[in-house]
Amino acid sequence: MKVAFTLCSNNYLGAAKVLVDSFKLFHPEYNFFIGLVDKLNNQIDYSLYGCDILLAENISMPDINSLSEKFNIIELNTTVKPFYFKHFFDNLQANEVIYLDPDIQLFARLDEVMYGLSTSMVTLTPHLLSPIDDEFGPNDRHILPTGIFNLGFIALSKHIQLSFFLDWWADRCVKYGFRKDDEGLFYDQIWINYIPAFFDSYYIIRDPGYNAANWNLHERLLTVDDKGNWLVNNKYKLAFFHFSHFNINIPDRISSYNTRITFENRQDIKPIFEQYRSKVVQNNGIELKKIVPYYKIKNDEVKNKKIKDYYTFKRKLINKVTGILNSIVPD
Repeated sequence: MKVAFTLCSNNYLGAAKVLVDSFKLFHPEYNFFIGLVDKLNNQIDYSLYGCDILLAENISMPDINSLSEKFNIIELNTTVKPFYFKHFFDNLQANEVIYLDPDIQLFARLDEVMYGLSTSMVTLTPHLLSPIDDEFGPNDRHILPTGIFNLGFIALSKHIQLSFFLDWWADRCVKYGFRKDDEGLFYDQIWINYIPAFFDSYYIIRDPGYNAANWNLHERLLTVDDKGNWLVNNKYKLAFFHFSHFNINIPDRISSYNTRITFENRQDIKPIFEQYRSKVVQNNGIELKKIVPYYKIKNDEVKNKKIKDYYTFKRKLINKVTGILNSIVPD
């Protein structure tokens, strides 16, 4: 069995539909799943997505409610990733599993990924294929603390070390799956830096047509050939583009944090973003974006309670200290 999946909450389903449609176009032989890190919403017709919807609460993993109180919604979506892999390999007896972020669109068959799956346990794509150090961001110094490899994509196949890898990765995600820049933590992604050191079986895709994204556009020019196919650097087929941090409600910016690339100084990328946004909007992406994920609400409630408890404790402590001082100060 061959499995591909993404992870998202209800508010990202508009983008996820673009991913599902594009993946199935080039890889109909795969069973595609949307791992829903949310509760089912009776206002959403999940049959429209053309794939299986698998709730996080229905797979074997630490209690999702407890995790949602520990992690914010982004951290939660990334922390559950190794457990979904475990579910597909252990429960569905999959031989190979591909993960893709919901804000990705395929433009060609993933031949390099297929090669990686046939030869190695782990297939990865680096954030960058060449260095860049300038006054803009992100440069290679900015990328370094987030991890060498971008976990918007990872593919795994059956291997003697697979169970050990997934157990180790899942353990680290549950313990340390935060984004805490001052502590060197960056979701599930930072741990994959260890792959070349801890494991023998891995394949790193260095084809610039894979995982093109705002952070590597300094090295990747987009063009369209006479057949309408997207190319990178006039040579490589664009396999998939990662529209990370592109907000369909702010369509004139490619990313919330990129200060190097704009649609004005890179006219070559503007059409692909416009086409992508149009597809997400057609999939009700703007309305879906308004839905607040269930587990975000839970996390916010826990945070608010902790803040309230802190101030209650502080107030009681001040009152107690004031009472003690009043009792010892002579009239």
